[in-house]
Amino acid sequence: MATQTLIQLALDFSTVDEALRAAEIGVKAGVDILEAGTPLIVSEGVKAIGAIARAFPHMKVLADYKTMDSGFKNVLLTQQQGGHYMTVCANASDETVQSAIRQGSESGIQVVADTIGVKDQTARAKQCFEWGVDMIYIHYSADQRRSNPGMDSNQWVDAIIASVGCPVGVATFGVDDAVLASKKGAALVTIGHPIVGTELASLPELQRFVDAVRSCR
Repeated sequence: MATQTLIQLALDFSTVDEALRAAEIGVKAGVDILEAGTPLIVSEGVKAIGAIARAFPHMKVLADYKTMDSGFKNVLLTQQQGGHYMTVCANASDETVQSAIRQGSESGIQVVADTIGVKDQTARAKQCFEWGVDMIYIHYSADQRRSNPGMDSNQWVDAIIASVGCPVGVATFGVDDAVLASKKGAALVTIGHPIVGTELASLPELQRFVDAVRSCR
């Protein structure tokens, strides 16, 4: 990962057409990674990953399966579709996380351990790092945010960065928590709804997000 915080665009749409339109706006704004979001993969299948990769061959693509079983299979699917990163839930069984890491090492796909729902975030992140995961992704979920709007992923960033030796990504909800995560040392921040839209009118707000993260270090 680069010294500058990378910006990932979560394409959490239900159709490939919507995802591609939003991705085009993201590319114009200067994001680094396009994420085939979980709702998109659930709705359209893994071919959505390939559609994004083919439409934007110069961009890195992450497949956000939130894998809970058969980790190695989703690594292979990512490779077959031309993706570069995939997610496995840190809350999955040890065996699932480890199988994804092993297959990722063999195939060249970067494996990201997503901490969504993990009770002891720091301990599990450290475990995943020791197994060889490529990135820890700290994830305070949208449902948690709706229940407790005053909290975000930054509550765990300092402790996790201090405990692991791999890049740490952070799920964010807007400019403020993204800038804070970057200042804390996050290698990557992700933004999606509500900033990301399918119409060109959403470009200025996304551009403001990108510019703020780029200039905060």
